[in-house]
Amino acid sequence: MDHVSKNFEAAKALRATKGYSFEELAITTGLTTAEIAAAERGDDVPAHNREKIEQALK
Repeated sequence: MDHVSKNFEAAKALRATKGYSFEELAITTGLTTAEIAAAERGDDVPAHNREKIEQALK
């Protein structure tokens, strides 16, 4: 499993542990589901998007 796959799996597990679907996390953060998926994949996303997701998952 490569770094991106591990990153995606860890982010997906954290989101699921907190009880969020993509859609619910999108509503909570004000981001789109595509932006959340990109962050979970480890794509290069704006820092403020990562911060919104991190705040929601605390």
